[in-house]
Amino acid sequence: MQGFLLLIIGCVMTDDFLVKLLRLPSVLHFLPEVLSACVMVYVAIAGTRDRFHWVAPKYWLVFGAFALVILFGIIDNAPGAGPMLSGARFHLRAVPMFFLAAVAPPSERQLKQLLTLLFVFALIQLPVAAWQRWIVLYEERHTGDEVRGTLMDSGILSIYLICIVLGLTGLKLRRRLATSTCVALSFLVLIPTAINETKGTLVLLPFGVMATLILGADRGKRLRYSAFAALGLVAFVAFFIPVYNMMEVHNPFKNEKDITNYFTNEKQLERYMSSDVGGVGTTKDVRRGDAIAVPLEFLSRDPAQLAFGLGLGSVAPSNFGRSFEGSYFELFSKFLITSFTVLLLEFGICGILLVGVMFWFILSDALAVAREDDSLFGAFAAGWTGIICLVALSLVYTTFHEFASMTYLSWYFSGVMCMRRMSLERIPSRAPSRVQVHGVA
Repeated sequence: MQGFLLLIIGCVMTDDFLVKLLRLPSVLHFLPEVLSACVMVYVAIAGTRDRFHWVAPKYWLVFGAFALVILFGIIDNAPGAGPMLSGARFHLRAVPMFFLAAVAPPSERQLKQLLTLLFVFALIQLPVAAWQRWIVLYEERHTGDEVRGTLMDSGILSIYLICIVLGLTGLKLRRRLATSTCVALSFLVLIPTAINETKGTLVLLPFGVMATLILGADRGKRLRYSAFAALGLVAFVAFFIPVYNMMEVHNPFKNEKDITNYFTNEKQLERYMSSDVGGVGTTKDVRRGDAIAVPLEFLSRDPAQLAFGLGLGSVAPSNFGRSFEGSYFELFSKFLITSFTVLLLEFGICGILLVGVMFWFILSDALAVAREDDSLFGAFAAGWTGIICLVALSLVYTTFHEFASMTYLSWYFSGVMCMRRMSLERIPSRAPSRVQVHGVA
């Protein structure tokens, strides 16, 4: 199973990129779904055999409650079979990865292999991003949106690389990585976030690093680590800002040439977050604040829709024609710029609350593993505390749920945290550093 898992990671990290680059048949875009179906079959068989021994009951309650929210939304709105399939593809395809970690728990050696592979993919992004930036400049275009690495989105690329840095930070906190090595590797990994002009990096990176230090560091060392991290962040910002501005200096489509204007000019920052869109069906550019306020106002007209949303797939796009497209897709198409908006529209307030509960459960498990486990799992958990906070914030930043690269990895390693927490609770007599759950080779 370890080999199959490595194949899945390689697939979700490169599939869309290779299909586009090599002009392969478009049906190969659905390879992650095929692999996920194989995982689901395996999980059903193996999980039934051991009764999902390593899945905590609290997760069954959340999954059961979410299933009811989906059911009520379908009953109330009848979105149709086609749209429901499209919606399920984005929202549910990666969920089997959570249970895979429980029915085939990785050993410490296998976890090291997985983390090494993820770091290798992070290093690969630098030459790919540099090549993409060169093409943009050669064709005299002026946008960093085309600098996507192998992940097919500039924002997702930046989020992935920041997550790698948080993972390195976790290893440093548990003394599995020297400070100088951690800093050097972090700067190397983060270079593509400067040349792809992702302004959100200046918010997401400090947030993630500070969350990791506050939650993952040992008590008594948090202040010292935070001071060192602040110095590192200042150094990175000092590198990021001139590189970003250099990319924009010849851009004829932007009047502002300095990224600091976004964060020092109050009016400009307000325009970045909100604009006068008027309501649903607008043709104007929608900002992230509008993408929350307007859908929420629309749902509030009907208590049932406010509670359970418009139904699974109701705002889902489709590559298979109008019969698979959500009935509300065109009405809200301009607003579908964040995962939070999609979750709110399809699952309502109840769905949003359950997503929040799921994040809290995962975070609490990661915190417990980080504090009680002296193995590589504990070091990884220290970094995962910041990563899961960053993933939660990313829901209001981009359409996180649409990218298999991030959703598959998030679900799987969250499952690893759940499994490890259960193993620590059920083997209390053994020293944390020696707790080991044997994986399936």
